Amino acid sequence: MRWMYFVFVLSLFSFHSRANVYDVSQLETLNEICHGGSFTVRNGIYSCSGQINLALNAKIINPASTKPVTLVSFGHLTLQGNNTIGTETNRINIKTAGSDLEININNTDAITRIYGDIKSHADLSLQNAAIWGNLRSSGGNITVTGSKNFILGDIHAFRKLHLDSAQVDGDIYAGSSSFDAADASILTNNSIINGQLDSIGNIRVKQSDVCGNITSSGQHVFIEGSQNHIVGALKAFGNANIMGARSYGIADNTSNISAHKVTIDKTSQVFSSHLAVKSFLRPSIESVLICGKINASEPGINGAQNYCGFKEPQCQYSNQIPPQCPLISEDLPSCIIAPPLEDNFELVVTPSEQLALMCGQTLPKFSAQTMNLGQVTSTQVNTSLSHPKLFSLQMVVGDSKLSPNAYLSTSDGRLELRIRPKNIDQIKLDERYSVTFTLNADTNKTQTVEFMFTPYLFEAYSLSSGHKINSIESIAGKPQNVNTRLLACTIDNKAVIATNYQGNANVSHTLLKPMNGTDGQFRYETNFKQGISSTNFITKESGLFEVKVSDAFKCNGFSSCPESGHVEVEGYFQVKSRPWTLAICPDSHPLQSGTSAAGAGFIAAGEQFSLSIKPIIWQKEGHMTQDVNTASLCDAPVTHNFMLADAPSTNIVLTSKQSTPTETASQTQVLLESTDTLRKTQTQHEDNAYRFKQLFWDEVGSLRVNVSLDSEYLGMRVNQGYRDIGRFYPKYFNATSSQWLYPNQQDFIYMNQPLDGIYYDVIALNSKQQNTSNYAYFHPNLQALFYLGELSDYTTRFIPPAPIHAEWINREGSSVGSFVIEKPAFSPNCENSPCFRKDHPDGNYPDGPFNSGLDSQKSKIGLVSLNNVDEILFWNDQHIFKKQPDIRFGRLNFSDVSGYQGTTIPVPLRVETWQKGQFVLNTDDNTTQVNAKEFIITPLWPNSPDDNAMLSGEGVMLAGITHQLLAKQKKPIREQVMFHLNLNHSSQALPWLKYNWDISTPEEDDPSAIVTFGIHRGNDRIIYRGEPGVVGTH
Repeated sequence: MRWMYFVFVLSLFSFHSRANVYDVSQLETLNEICHGGSFTVRNGIYSCSGQINLALNAKIINPASTKPVTLVSFGHLTLQGNNTIGTETNRINIKTAGSDLEININNTDAITRIYGDIKSHADLSLQNAAIWGNLRSSGGNITVTGSKNFILGDIHAFRKLHLDSAQVDGDIYAGSSSFDAADASILTNNSIINGQLDSIGNIRVKQSDVCGNITSSGQHVFIEGSQNHIVGALKAFGNANIMGARSYGIADNTSNISAHKVTIDKTSQVFSSHLAVKSFLRPSIESVLICGKINASEPGINGAQNYCGFKEPQCQYSNQIPPQCPLISEDLPSCIIAPPLEDNFELVVTPSEQLALMCGQTLPKFSAQTMNLGQVTSTQVNTSLSHPKLFSLQMVVGDSKLSPNAYLSTSDGRLELRIRPKNIDQIKLDERYSVTFTLNADTNKTQTVEFMFTPYLFEAYSLSSGHKINSIESIAGKPQNVNTRLLACTIDNKAVIATNYQGNANVSHTLLKPMNGTDGQFRYETNFKQGISSTNFITKESGLFEVKVSDAFKCNGFSSCPESGHVEVEGYFQVKSRPWTLAICPDSHPLQSGTSAAGAGFIAAGEQFSLSIKPIIWQKEGHMTQDVNTASLCDAPVTHNFMLADAPSTNIVLTSKQSTPTETASQTQVLLESTDTLRKTQTQHEDNAYRFKQLFWDEVGSLRVNVSLDSEYLGMRVNQGYRDIGRFYPKYFNATSSQWLYPNQQDFIYMNQPLDGIYYDVIALNSKQQNTSNYAYFHPNLQALFYLGELSDYTTRFIPPAPIHAEWINREGSSVGSFVIEKPAFSPNCENSPCFRKDHPDGNYPDGPFNSGLDSQKSKIGLVSLNNVDEILFWNDQHIFKKQPDIRFGRLNFSDVSGYQGTTIPVPLRVETWQKGQFVLNTDDNTTQVNAKEFIITPLWPNSPDDNAMLSGEGVMLAGITHQLLAKQKKPIREQVMFHLNLNHSSQALPWLKYNWDISTPEEDDPSAIVTFGIHRGNDRIIYRGEPGVVGTH
C-alpha cells in the first residue's frame, strides 16, 4: 500500500515534466500517452499497444498533414479533460480496437475539443466536450453529460443514448430499449438537436428542441417537461404522449403526430400544415390548440381549439371562428447550434519597465493577467530571464509552480512574480535586464518586460501607506491624483527623498494597450517641492498607459554621484484607465421609462426592439463603484479605445430584472431575451456602439436592463449601467367567456327587452398570443376598460352602458379582466340597460332571430375599447364572444273571440317570434307574465256604454300562449268591443312585445282583440258589420 502511494506521488510529479502538446509525427513524445505500450504507424493509423491516456490540458496535433489520421487504442482510451485533439484543417480520429474497450472524456469546467470522428467498440462517455465529427458506439451505450456539449456530426449508439445539455447538428440513432415504458433508448434532456431522432425503442425528449423527425419504429415516444419544441413529424409504433410541447408539422402529405394512441396535454400546442394527428385508437386531447385535421377511429377531443392547418386558408373540420391557424409558416422556430469559440488566450504583464532602488527594500515585481475568450482563466505561463545567473523568480501570487520556469495562474487569471538577485555585487547599476512571459497554450502570446537597479529614481507612491505604486487605476474623463517622489541612495546606503529637488519634471506617456488607440488628450504635469509632487492627471480614453518621469538632478552628497554633480533620473508608472460605465441608449425605438403604475408606454410585450450600448467616460457627480442609471448619459463621450481589436478582451453582457409590477418582481422567470444574442465581444461594435438587436420581453410592466462586462477591465470593475425601460403592455386582448343573464328565467331575450346583466372575461396577451401574468397588477388607470358593442351590421342596435364592475386578477398565471354590465333596479330600458334593439319599422323590421339555431342570423357582439392609455389590438376576431345571446323579435298577439252576451269569454294571448319570414308561436316562452289590469276599451257596435265590457285576469305563458285573460260584461247586452292591452304600464311593463300593427305610423302598438258579445241563438242571428275573425262560440 505504501509502495502504491509512493508511485502515485511520483506520477504526479512526473506529470508536469511531460509535454503539454503532442505532435503525432514525434513518436518519442507521443509514446508518453500510450501507457503500457507504444505507438506504431501505418497508412496514417497510429496504433497504441497499451492504453491511451491524455493528461489534463494536453493537446494532440497533426501539423504535418491535412489528411486525417487515426489514433487507435488497444486498451481503454481516456481524456482527462480540457484537451484538444486535431484542428479544423488537420483532423485526428480516435477509436478503440477491442470489443469491450471504452472511450471516456472526463469532466472539467473547460471544454475538450476533438476535430475528428470518435468510435468505440463498447461504451462511449463524454462530459463537456465539443466534437467536430461523428460519434459511434458499435457495441455499447453513448452517454453525453455535463453542462455544455456540442456534437457537430451524427450519433449512432448500438444500445442506448443519453444526451444531457447537448447541442447536436446531425442525425441520431439508437438501438432498442427494454419493454419497460420507463426505459428509453434515446433520452434527451435540456438539449438542442438539429437532425432526426430514430430508434427501435422508446424515445424520451425532455426540455429539448428538435428540428427533425422523431421516429420510434418499435415502441413509444414521450415528450416531457414544460418547454419542448418539435419541428418535424413525430411517429411511434406504440403510443405518443406529448406534454409541455409545441409541435410544428411542416410536411404537406404526412401527419404531424402519428401513433397507435396519441395523448396531448393541455399545456401543448400543435401546428400542422394540413394533417395534425393520426391515432389508431381514440386520442386523448384536452383543451389543446391544434392547427390541422385530426384523424382517429373515434373522436377524443375535449375542448380542443381545432383550427385549419397553417397552409389551409379554409377547411370544413375547424370548430373555431375564424378558422385560420394563428401561425404562419414564417413563424416556424429553428434549432440554432452555437459551438464554442476557438481559444483566444491573452496575456497582459504590467508594468513594462520597473526600476528598483539599489539601496531600497523593494524588489522589481511584475503582474501577469491571463484570459481566454475575454474571461479570466487559469493557464500555464512560462518565463525566461535574460540573466538567469544573476536573478531568480519568486511567485508571490499564483496557483502553483510547475517547474523552475513554469507557473500556473490562479483561477481568476493572476500571476505575480518578484525578481530576486542571486549575487547583488555582480548586478550593474543602470543596466536594463529583462524577463519574458509566454503562454504555454499559445506561444505566440508573449511579452518581455525590463527592470533595472539604480541609485536614483522617480516613483509613484501611496500617500497612506508610503509604499511604491506600480500602476494607478483611473476612470476615463475623471481627474486622478498622483503622488510622486524622487528617491536617492545616501552615501551610507539608505533610501531617502531628495528634498533638494524642486520644479517640474519632464513627463511623457506611451499607450501600451491598445497599441493602435489614441491617448484621449492625456495630460499630466508634475510640480515638485522638496522632492514630492502631488498633482492630477486625466485622459478621456481607456487603456493601459506607461508614464515616464525624467529630469536632471543635482546629486551632490548622494551615493554614486558623478563629478559633474548632475545625473539623469527617470521613473515609470502605469495608468490603467477604464470606461466609467456602459450607457444604454435608444437604437430602433425611442426608449420610455413608464411603469405599471404611471408614465408613457414603450412597446407591446413580445415585440422586438434594439439597444445601443456605449462605453462612456466619467460624468460630474458620478459614483466610483455604484451602478449607474444611464438614462441621461447617451450624449456622453465614448471611450473608443475600448472597442479596438487589441484592447483588453471582454464581453458586454445584457441582463435584466423586473422592475414593475413589484408584486411579482421577485418571482418572475420571464426576463429579457433575444433571438440574436445578449453577449457581444468588445470588437463587435457598429458606429461606436454595441447594437443588441431582436430583444424582447414576453411579459408586461417595466424592466431594469443592466449592462456590464463579464470580466474585469485591466483588473478593474467597470460600473454596471442600467436603465428602466417600459412600459411593456399587452398587444392583444381576447374575449374568453361571456354569460348572458336572461330575465324571468328565460333562455333567450326579446329585442328591446333589457338583459338582467352580462358577465364577461377578457385575457391579456403579448404579441405572440401568450398569456401575461403581470397585467393584473397594473394600476387601474392603466388597465384596459372594455365596453361591449355589436361589431357587424347591427352596431346601432346594441349599445349597452359601461360596466359597473371591472377588475383584473391573476388567474393561474394569466391576467384576466372580469367585467359586469347590469340593468338598473328601477325603470330599466334600452337606454340604460344591455339591450338589443328592434330595427326601425322602415328598416329590417321585423328580423331575426339571432344565434337561435342553425337557420338564424348571427350577431357579433364583442369588446369595444375607448380612450385607453396603451394601444389595444384584437387578433383574428378573438374579441368577439364565441357564445352570443339568443335574441328574438317578439310580439303579443290577441285572438278575436265571440260568445253569448252576459258570459265570460277567454281571450287567448299568444307570444310570437319572427322566423323564416313569418311570425310563429314561441313555444319556448313559459315565463312571460301578463295581466289585464290596464287596458283600453273601444266600443265598436252599437253605441254601448264605454264601461260595460271589461278585461280581467292574469296568467303566465305556457308554450307561448295563455287563456287566463277574460272578457266579461256588467250588463248582458249585445255589443262588439276592441280591447288594447297596455304593455307600457308599470303593472305590465312588457313594451318589447309591442308591434307596429298600424303601419301608417312608425310607432309600435299594443296588442288588440275584438270581442263580440251576442252570437247566433236560433233565428235571432245578427250579422255585425266589421266583424272579422269571429271564432266559434263560448
